[in-house]
Amino acid sequence: MKESYKSTTRGAIYRKSRYRITAFCALVTGLVLLIAFAVAWQAARRQMSNADESLFLSQCQTVTAYVSSPYGVDTQTVLQFAGQNQLAVAVVDGGTLLTFVPDLQKETLTQLLASVQASAIGRGLYSSAAQSGNFMVQSAGQNWRCFLQGQAMSTTQWCNILVMQPVTVHSAEVLRLLAVYAAAFMLGWAALILMSAILARFAVRPIEQAQTEQIRFLASASHELKTPLAVISTSADLLKQKSQDLAEPCHLIQQQTRQMGRLIDDMLVLTNSNTGHWTLQLRPVLPEEAAMTAYETFQPVLARAEQMLALEMPDAPLPMVLADEQRLQQILAILLDNAHTYASPGSAVALRVDFQHNQVRFWVIDHGPGIPDNAKQAVFTYFYRQTSENECAATVENSAHHYGLGLTVATELANLQHGSLTVQDTPGGGASFCLVLPAKQHT
Repeated sequence: MKESYKSTTRGAIYRKSRYRITAFCALVTGLVLLIAFAVAWQAARRQMSNADESLFLSQCQTVTAYVSSPYGVDTQTVLQFAGQNQLAVAVVDGGTLLTFVPDLQKETLTQLLASVQASAIGRGLYSSAAQSGNFMVQSAGQNWRCFLQGQAMSTTQWCNILVMQPVTVHSAEVLRLLAVYAAAFMLGWAALILMSAILARFAVRPIEQAQTEQIRFLASASHELKTPLAVISTSADLLKQKSQDLAEPCHLIQQQTRQMGRLIDDMLVLTNSNTGHWTLQLRPVLPEEAAMTAYETFQPVLARAEQMLALEMPDAPLPMVLADEQRLQQILAILLDNAHTYASPGSAVALRVDFQHNQVRFWVIDHGPGIPDNAKQAVFTYFYRQTSENECAATVENSAHHYGLGLTVATELANLQHGSLTVQDTPGGGASFCLVLPAKQHT
């Protein structure tokens, strides 16, 4: 069984950046567009009101012409015109009130005339002192447009013409206008969101391309560095064999080249995973065999530092895990090397394997200085190195050969195998790293 998985962390970061830029632009443009449409809506409502006002004044002029005709008032014509345009007409001729109200009840007319009389402009309604003008009054729960025209027929005769019309809301027209504005707003906002997404893609693309080129350069440089390091290591080995006087310098050369080789390997793992070119071969692996191989590799290493490595496994067989065996060994090697580095001489390190909730867990438990709570997430980031006043001289010397990439590499490899890597405190002091891998499902 063979499966391949690629890292999408970097792509997810760029996607999230594009989404955030798009969301910000959509929010800002949507707010500006909403304000613009609100202003336009108010202007349209005001224009409708002004049009109604202009029409009313034109109708008032027509009524005035009918009433002021030198041939006398054509009552039938005034009534017909008032009925067609929802008008109420009152004429005060020398103090006598004449009304032309086709559809208005007497009580409503009485209240309306009282409201007009109470208004500032209409106080002289029944006298020759009435002022001409248009105004608004409220009567019987209804707003009315009013127009008052005072005319002097002669030095002793006068006539006041009052035209009134209820203010009606054109519901159908308002709803139609609202629907048009709402549709225009949604279409405009959708277009702006689309443009924001396109612009966000173009804005992020140069950054993405630049980082991709940097990562490719780093990967290429790492590959190129491996060849001269191999030559240096081989040459140092030959010099060491030919002359015992050069044994110590050659040992230092080989130690440093191995250290640089590990650093380059870590850099290759991270660059390949970031570019999405890293491919793992996932096959069924026995956890017991993986733990035993890691134990046999590191037991002599810890023994030379007077540290004891214990292997703890359950009596019952463990289910297989789907993993890349080489990369699983690399993760365990990083964790065991980390424990060896930070644990003091004479302390114990445990490699434990157990099974819980359909997951196989690999534990590497040490009794070193431990990791503070505020640094438990930071230890998995690039180039982070834990320092503590409790570290002994040997621990400080060992940690100097680490560049803070090991746990980052281990975390990346765990994620590529659908696993996870976490850390918690060891009872009594120290750190316990836990690698969790899903158990293989039986088919």
